[in-house]
Amino acid sequence: MAELHKTLEAQKLSSDEREKQNELQGLLCGCLQVIIQKLGTSDPTKYAFMQYADQIMNLFLRVFACRSATVHEEAMLAIGAFAYSTGPNFAKYMPEFYKYLEMGLQNFEEYQVCAVTVGVVGDICRALEDKILPYCDGIMTQLLKDLSSNQLHRSVKPPIFSCFGDIALAIGENFEKYLMYSMPMLQSAAELSARTSGADDEMIEYTNLLRNGILEAYSGIFQGFKNSPKTQLLIPYAPHILQFLDSIYMEKDMDDVVMKTAIGVLGDLADTLGSNAGSLIQQSLSSKDFLNECLSSDDHLIKESAEWARLAISRAISV
Repeated sequence: MAELHKTLEAQKLSSDEREKQNELQGLLCGCLQVIIQKLGTSDPTKYAFMQYADQIMNLFLRVFACRSATVHEEAMLAIGAFAYSTGPNFAKYMPEFYKYLEMGLQNFEEYQVCAVTVGVVGDICRALEDKILPYCDGIMTQLLKDLSSNQLHRSVKPPIFSCFGDIALAIGENFEKYLMYSMPMLQSAAELSARTSGADDEMIEYTNLLRNGILEAYSGIFQGFKNSPKTQLLIPYAPHILQFLDSIYMEKDMDDVVMKTAIGVLGDLADTLGSNAGSLIQQSLSSKDFLNECLSSDDHLIKESAEWARLAISRAISV
């Protein structure tokens, strides 16, 4: 911390010295990130770390005043770890930090900074849960803008979809106001990613990342709305989601990660919509085959998800 403070105090540097200073700041932020992760895992060390929390956050905020993308990326990653460790207490830093979060989400040119910032939104959602609500309009507006932009590198788009799921999990039924914007985006991306015929290996790899992001969004939205009187708002979207699951199953080129998330979404849909989903799942072209294939998988994580999905589906069908 003292070393990072020293770099922030340095005045009148030549461009060469400034570059070295930026490099050092990035390394120190990376170092603090690892320390925060280590200390934040057990209660006695977490207590010691919390004594310095205000000072640490203050240093990170000062680092954002620098103009270096590498330093911003490292500081963002460190703040993600910091939010995870401080949990609900991170709320007090949000008024000050939010402008830098917004700047990161708007940074199309240095897309790695944008990607890392999207990940940090997820960390903050998990830390703050519904305390993130006052900032969601701004965050969702920016994420939707990012998805619509042709300037933004395509690699940032799958994590943005996942981030919709993180936000929905954090704010639950309050996500209602964003459904009319996020669901059409998810649907058009789902249609794009469903068909891969003639694609090369690199494209198939990207398509699977995209599918996984879309599925994580659906999963977070279903889980966020569970046990809410507003679950019926999701019923109109269920046929399209089941169609998406059918089409990626038929393509036979999903990787294990997508398979696990996809069978989880089938379970989430059944679990949240109950009897409203039962008949739709029974009409689905491949749900049964897909479930059986996952149940006999060698991958224990896929098998575990499938067993849970089977329970949720049998409950939905028997209602």
